[in-house]
Amino acid sequence: MDWDRGSYEETAKELLPAAEHVVQRAGIEEGHEVLDLGTGTGNAAALAAKAGANVTAIDPSPRLLEVARERVGSGTFQVATAEDLPFDDQSFDRVLSLFAVIFSEQPQAAAKEIQRVLKPAGRALITAWEPAGALNEALGILGSETAKAAGAENKRFGWGEPDKVKALFDGTAVEVERAELSFGVPSAEAYISRFEARHPAGMLFREVLTRAGTYGEIRERARQALDADLPEDVGYFVYTISSPRTAA
Repeated sequence: MDWDRGSYEETAKELLPAAEHVVQRAGIEEGHEVLDLGTGTGNAAALAAKAGANVTAIDPSPRLLEVARERVGSGTFQVATAEDLPFDDQSFDRVLSLFAVIFSEQPQAAAKEIQRVLKPAGRALITAWEPAGALNEALGILGSETAKAAGAENKRFGWGEPDKVKALFDGTAVEVERAELSFGVPSAEAYISRFEARHPAGMLFREVLTRAGTYGEIRERARQALDADLPEDVGYFVYTISSPRTAA
């Protein structure tokens, strides 16, 4: 998926309350070294910098990284991926990943890298959507049908399943909190229209299924699923992962 495409900035604005919640929960202090993994437009990076942290932000999208750099104004911004973090061992007091590492196609490698760069007594905080509700069903229809049309496997790691995340970070303490984010979706049609026009995933789904000649049918199925129970609040999990090392 090409995150340079579309207008992810608009989606990022809707996710800002979750970033505020996570940064507050992270207990960031003056002088902390903080990695915002998958920074997007810099929601978490901006809040961490405001709290006095020395911020490093990475993202696979050069365009979004420039948006974040201009928005935050200070710190280090680098194109990189979760599976191959270009940092020394024990570099960060906090690693934050707001709905970002959940897109990794190599979750085991990403988890090891997150643990590797945490300082003793450091913590990583990761958010992932709860796999429940009409929005999850609608996007699941689009995603699974796109994978079928592309002849690809649709076996994403279950970041929305706490037991699987705990097993992924085996040997490390993982705390789980459930929170909710208000989307204020005006209608199923309005949401689908925005998603297919501005979100990189929505644009990809539309293109693949249009080439397959099935987009109209699949889109309508997704719209009906969403329309059946239009959500006001969407659940998500906040995973707090302790460093595998202990402080001296």
